[in-house]
Amino acid sequence: MALRPIKNCFDPVLRKQCEIVKNIDGELITLSNDMIDTTLAAPGIGLAANQIGVPRRVFVVNMGVETDTDNLITLINPEITAMEGSESGKEGCLSIPDVVAEVNRATQIEIKAIDLNGNDIRYEASGILARALQHEMDHLNGILFWDSLGKVRRDILKRKFKKKLKEQEE
Repeated sequence: MALRPIKNCFDPVLRKQCEIVKNIDGELITLSNDMIDTTLAAPGIGLAANQIGVPRRVFVVNMGVETDTDNLITLINPEITAMEGSESGKEGCLSIPDVVAEVNRATQIEIKAIDLNGNDIRYEASGILARALQHEMDHLNGILFWDSLGKVRRDILKRKFKKKLKEQEE
């Protein structure tokens, strides 16, 4: 297992539609383990494969986010099959560290995917977990959380993040 560098929001890999995973092999299992380690070290709730430069339809998410226990699972080729409600909540992203904004998301979702054993899985989620699953699904489709914001707000956040990157380089 290894920690992998997380791509920042200006990396083109984050703007591409991710490729469907055709088979589960050792490479995918290693990717999953690295993503789990990277998420825990960040620390984050979830991480999409393209955030570490691998444009495949895979993400990990901490199913134990609202408990005291870490329970990171891997979802392969996930699809949201149902969404209900709407609420605004604070959201951040490992690819845009230290930037937080209010984002509207469904309050409850149902998601289906494949696990690392090739089994079909289905989860119903609400609260922070539903928000995290929607956020990671957006990544797989080349969408960043600030894309849903108004242009003025998004531009302010982009300038703030660019300034932070410049300060880190100095």
